[in-house]
Amino acid sequence: MPLRRVVTGVGPDGTGIFVQDGPAPHVITNSSRPGLEVTYLWSTEEPPSVPASGAESTRLDQEPVPPAGGTRFIAVTYPPGFGLRDPVAGLPADVDDAAAASLDEPLLHTTETVDFGVVHRGEICVVLAGGEERALAAGDLLVQNGVAHGWRNRRDEPAVVLYVIVGGRAGGR
Repeated sequence: MPLRRVVTGVGPDGTGIFVQDGPAPHVITNSSRPGLEVTYLWSTEEPPSVPASGAESTRLDQEPVPPAGGTRFIAVTYPPGFGLRDPVAGLPADVDDAAAASLDEPLLHTTETVDFGVVHRGEICVVLAGGEERALAAGDLLVQNGVAHGWRNRRDEPAVVLYVIVGGRAGGR
C-alpha cells in the first residue's frame, strides 16, 4: 500500500503552504527478495535550515545512509519470513552447515547513524550481533544507536517500519 506524503513549505509571501500531497515518489524493490520495499520519504544531506521551501529532496541515486548531520526518513516493508530460512522449501542438498547458518542471518549491519524506528504495521524482531532479539509490534519504538543489528519477520504478514535516520560520527561508546 503506497504511503501518502504531505509536505509543507514557505510560499512567496513567507507563509506556510502545502507543496506536495500524494504517494511517496521513490520505492525501491529487489527481485531477489520479493516483498521487501524501501520507500524514500524525505532526506537532507546536512542539518536543515528552516523554514524551507519544501522542494523535493529525495532521489533514487542517493546513499541510504546520510552523512553526519544529514537525515533520511524511510519506510521499510519486511515480507513474511524475512531474515529466516524458508521452512517449506528447506535448503538445497549441496548447502553445507556453514552456508546454512548464514542463510538464517538477519542481514546484520552497522551504520554510523542513530535510527529512530516506529513499527507502523505488523510485528518484527530486531536482532543484535550477540544473538539477543526483541519482538516489536505496531506502535513500538526503537532507538538504534549504531550497533550491529538485523531484522527477522517471524509472522505471516508483512511488517512496515518507519525510520528517521540521523548521520553521526564514529568513535562513541
